[in-house]
Amino acid sequence: MKNEIRLAKITIIIIFIALARTVIEPIRLQYYVNSIITVSEVKPFILSSFITTLGLFIMIVFYFFGRYKFILLVGILIVISMLLIKYLYLVH
Repeated sequence: MKNEIRLAKITIIIIFIALARTVIEPIRLQYYVNSIITVSEVKPFILSSFITTLGLFIMIVFYFFGRYKFILLVGILIVISMLLIKYLYLVH
């Protein structure tokens, strides 16, 4: 049980860092790109930020109710969805 709580806390911190990175990425891109960034270029980051924010909220609610295994599951689903968005929008 103690390890589950620790893993849940670590998962929440990792997902929060991923959210911060996703929110800051369009600002970083604008700094390094000479042209104006369009909405279509920022769309994957907005979508990823929304999914990550929603997932982080769900994870915190699960933490309050002591559902630590569900936190790990939601964290894995968030990472998979972010990778899927990256593949669908940025690779093609």
